[in-house]
Amino acid sequence: MNKLQATMKLLLLPATLVLVACAAPVGVSTDSSVWNINSLSRIGGASAEVLGNPQVVNTALGAAVRFDGDGDRLLVDANPLGDANEFTIEIIFNPADAYPNNLEPRFFHIESRDNPNRRVTIELRLNDKKQWYLDAYIKSEKSQFMLIDPTKVHPIGEWAHAAITFKNREFVSYVNGQQELVGQVDYLPIASNAKTSIGARMNQVHWFKGDIAQARITRRALSPAEFLKVPSR
Repeated sequence: MNKLQATMKLLLLPATLVLVACAAPVGVSTDSSVWNINSLSRIGGASAEVLGNPQVVNTALGAAVRFDGDGDRLLVDANPLGDANEFTIEIIFNPADAYPNNLEPRFFHIESRDNPNRRVTIELRLNDKKQWYLDAYIKSEKSQFMLIDPTKVHPIGEWAHAAITFKNREFVSYVNGQQELVGQVDYLPIASNAKTSIGARMNQVHWFKGDIAQARITRRALSPAEFLKVPSR
């Protein structure tokens, strides 16, 4: 390497470091757990129990897990919410048409077997027009609330981002970064031994059909500007 090449390399190095720094995900917090749903054995660093025959597949967003809507589930040995009193849960997914066989797919459910009175679920409802709408639910011994509106529909077969936030009793749902519904509920932290069911309700009913690529759980209420982005959007 001559002196000119060495000088150019030194000049370019700071610019390279700036590019790497700028490539860091926007809005990622140290309070966040990012779960790449691309394995049948470990999710978010925790072990996962397989039920049925979910498959790791290649998608437009990279590797994801495909659920067939008929007995497929991953049960993750983790409660990513911990003892948080506020939180955000985000999911990037692509639902397939399961109407009319499965109208109410549950695809993210945190609950402890010791106390089913405390749980958080993110679900879908399907209609006969190849559309879905979000159903988000929080329950505790003090109160419960469901965020659902059958008029707020979205197309089957497209990658989407769903999110819920909770802070100071305010429970909010979002689809693709747009706020949909707001309610008031008393959330109580779920036990540390709780698990997370992906692809079905905890009691093995209401199966999800489609692909799930990623989830992120943050122990604070994020603004929509901080949400994960679906690359195609």
